[in-house]
Amino acid sequence: MKCDIRRDGGTVEIVLSGRIGVAEAIELRHRLFPELTAGITSVVLRMGEVTDLDSSGLGLLLAVRNLSVDIGATFELKNAGSWLAPKLDAVGLVPR
Repeated sequence: MKCDIRRDGGTVEIVLSGRIGVAEAIELRHRLFPELTAGITSVVLRMGEVTDLDSSGLGLLLAVRNLSVDIGATFELKNAGSWLAPKLDAVGLVPR
């Protein structure tokens, strides 16, 4: 798993790649949550290079979305592969 975090003004862009399972979700939580603070207006997760995502990874994405809403930021998932759509849809992360 690789995570690149870019901050540009009020936008935090997170580029994820590889497998996101239990251990990776814990590590990502520790890296991402400090970035999501007051003053952030937009959170963008780029998922194009994610190769596997289990329930812990889905839980992390939900937590990031919820924290984004709590700080008043928009939340957007980008480049999620078609194989991810059913998983994301099942937890309400893809518009119907």
